[in-house]
Amino acid sequence: MNQDLFDTPDLIRLRQCIESMPAIDAAHDFAHITRVAVQTLKIYTAEVFIRDEREPSSQETENCLIAGLLHDCVPVAKNSPLRKESSRLSSEQAREWLCGFSPVRIDLIADAILDHSYSSGRTPKSLLGEALRDADRLEALGAIGLYRVIATGVSMNAQLFDPADPWAERRPLDDIKYSVDHFYTKLLKLPETFRTEAARIEAKKRADYLQGFLDQLKHEIG
Repeated sequence: MNQDLFDTPDLIRLRQCIESMPAIDAAHDFAHITRVAVQTLKIYTAEVFIRDEREPSSQETENCLIAGLLHDCVPVAKNSPLRKESSRLSSEQAREWLCGFSPVRIDLIADAILDHSYSSGRTPKSLLGEALRDADRLEALGAIGLYRVIATGVSMNAQLFDPADPWAERRPLDDIKYSVDHFYTKLLKLPETFRTEAARIEAKKRADYLQGFLDQLKHEIG
């Protein structure tokens, strides 16, 4: 993590709040949170230049990092009945922690958090929301995504795959029970959902990496 990015008083305070919270699993630890924050800033910066040919202001930069830090500030396990409410819960918590900010700024950040979740099915209202959503979805792809899907599966006691029918040719997909099914129920479909040009290009590369892993797995287990 680039500590210099998080050196404003508000970012230091919020980072300390997040660091003090226990991770629900290895896929949703503080390293994941800070990667999302930094990636949100990278995507936002690239997209602002593409759309407006300018660089983000210092407040826009801080907004990106804050939204990333707080995007999962109320962590909810993947198999919890509250999973679809996770972004709403985090958005509400973010509003409390940002109570000293202007109402307009609170709305911008809280709405970006509310709209970022895949399970919520919401559409971002702002470029900040688009950048945050794309940054979080990049974490589900590539080498990091591969690590995270296995880590999440282990936390839910899932098998890696169904040994009798690993590719779901004779059964419905079940990514709660079999981790490999998650590639087909969600991960390989993600690139078409990206909102920003810079993230869309990276998403395709990372999805290709996952497809290469699956091809190798098919070669090994048949």
